[in-house]
Amino acid sequence: MPIINETPDDDLSSFKQEVRQYNALKDEATAIDGRISTLRKRIMAVIEERGEVNDKGSIILDASDSNNGPMQVVKQRRVSKMFDEDKADALLQEKGLFETCTKTITVLDQDAVMAAYYDGKLTDEDIETMFPEKVSWALIVEKK
Repeated sequence: MPIINETPDDDLSSFKQEVRQYNALKDEATAIDGRISTLRKRIMAVIEERGEVNDKGSIILDASDSNNGPMQVVKQRRVSKMFDEDKADALLQEKGLFETCTKTITVLDQDAVMAAYYDGKLTDEDIETMFPEKVSWALIVEKK
């Protein structure tokens, strides 16, 4: 339970100032995020159009100028490997390795749990135990 201090309205002036500043900064952050996204798209397009591909597949464009000195922008190529279960399944079936390369995992079925509850096999207390409440908080500034 939060502690609420009883203070006159005058003592909340710094708090109100912080709320105004918080609200203004959130608005600025939204505007900045939008501007960053727009600039990123434009910069990437110019790099693709005018840059040079290096030996790793990244695209590099010189952006040096008298104000910032030597600088380059890079559209960096990043490669990751993802396990394609459909292709792996087909390949392992084809090679007769499916049984040795798979395992069975037991997963609780929440729909079946609720069906058991509705059938009277589980109590309210059972459901409360299995589905505990999780409380989270959000800070919302509402203009009246």
